[in-house]
Amino acid sequence: MLTSYRRTFRTPGAWQFSSSAFVGRLPISMVGLGIVLLISESTGSYALAGVLSAAFQLSAAVGSLYTSRWVDRLGQSRLLPWLAMGHALGLLAFVAAVETDMSLVVQVLTAAFAGALQPAIGSMVRARWAYVALPESLRSAFAIESIIDELIFTIGPMLTAYLAFQVALPLPLIVAGVLTVAGSLALAFQRRTEPPGARTVPGDGSPIEVSAIRRPGMVLMVVAAMGMGAVFGSYEVTVVAFTKDAGQAGASGLILGLWSAGSLLGGLFFGARQWPMDLPRQVILLTGLLAVSLIPAPFVSAVPVLVATTFMAGVVVAPALIAIFSLTERLVPGTLLTEGLTWTNSGLALGFSLGTSVNGIVIDAHGTTTAFVLPVLFAAMSCITALIGRGTLQAACADRAPSVPGIARNTDPVPGPAPGGVRDEPKDASGRGHQQ
Repeated sequence: MLTSYRRTFRTPGAWQFSSSAFVGRLPISMVGLGIVLLISESTGSYALAGVLSAAFQLSAAVGSLYTSRWVDRLGQSRLLPWLAMGHALGLLAFVAAVETDMSLVVQVLTAAFAGALQPAIGSMVRARWAYVALPESLRSAFAIESIIDELIFTIGPMLTAYLAFQVALPLPLIVAGVLTVAGSLALAFQRRTEPPGARTVPGDGSPIEVSAIRRPGMVLMVVAAMGMGAVFGSYEVTVVAFTKDAGQAGASGLILGLWSAGSLLGGLFFGARQWPMDLPRQVILLTGLLAVSLIPAPFVSAVPVLVATTFMAGVVVAPALIAIFSLTERLVPGTLLTEGLTWTNSGLALGFSLGTSVNGIVIDAHGTTTAFVLPVLFAAMSCITALIGRGTLQAACADRAPSVPGIARNTDPVPGPAPGGVRDEPKDASGRGHQQ
């Protein structure tokens, strides 16, 4: 199973940019929690902590759409260092505003400023994979990044809690800023694997497109991603409440850890193989399987049973995300790839916020049994969205726009040689398209 991953990492420059991106995007799992811990421990107000965390998260979701568009236009090396340094300065300004007890308005503005400049490194590294990877390796490459995301959201919260409680409450935010700058600079300096900006791509005289969201099928992908994000947010909140009600609050960490472990194993298995169906059908099937795998949760009455059902549901999570990101990559031209992937990421983030808030209300009003129904409905929403839009998605895949020279397009995975995985320029003797 690991053969395909070893082959993928033999791509020149792959481990360097993937490891740099890991460092640069580890803070995405640290900042939100870091804000909550800093504010709640300093003021005792979880409501205020929620307001400031939301100011950061919402501005990050919206801001990344605009900054990613400019990255597609100008190139990663030109814009990424400035975004990283602006983001780090914003975090430092926020810490200073809190530590000096400035007004709430100033704290909200500094948090929003830091969020708006947070680089969409997850999208950028996937764009690099699409630029350098052979078509048959792109699925494994996207699986690698999904697995790294799982590690990030396992390591980041633990590191944040340790730094906050064992050293100093503001330290996680300061470390997050340093890591963002370090990883971003390391990534920006790797010019050989950087996709060319749209302004440097030899054009055919056609105008540059305004936004990736206008590509056929992209709205469907954002809605499907929102459903997936809502699954994560709603399920995690309900697990915490369920274990607390059962008198085993400490078990929530184990259960959510097994959720991530199952996802990691499922992603490893799924990403290492070619599958005999096109990408729209993969999204439909996998989101549908996720909905089915979550059905037992409302009927669970004991923590040990929830442990088992959560692990089994987690196995489907990473494959569903890999399929969604792969289909997103297929829908947009290479000149809009970073922005397109960021739209999907923003959908996940907004869905997560929706899931946590809605399920919190449902738990207070009706308890965890009813709340466990919502993740099933959110997963079903993703499946139904892709099912209703299947014709549009398949037509958009068949009519994909020309990509940036050298960028691999996701193929419809089938056993044997992957069909349709062509580049937009002749390959050299090594079988790889010429890079700029």
